[in-house]
Amino acid sequence: MTVREQISDYIRELTHEPVTDPSLNLFEAGLLTSLDVLDLISFLEETFRVSISEDDVNMESLGTMNGVVSLVERLRS
Repeated sequence: MTVREQISDYIRELTHEPVTDPSLNLFEAGLLTSLDVLDLISFLEETFRVSISEDDVNMESLGTMNGVVSLVERLRS
């Protein structure tokens, strides 16, 4: 399973909604709340064995599926 598929599955599980547009702003669409971000960060750190810093917690990195995937790929390299 790819990084994108794992993240997509988790967000679908968290929100009960599929993310069909990877550039969709998950907050503006009402899919994620600030509390969901904490769960998402925990999932990313545990699943992909990355450490997400305060500097990484922003709309660019966590606001869209593309942003989350890019963040994980950057932190893993």
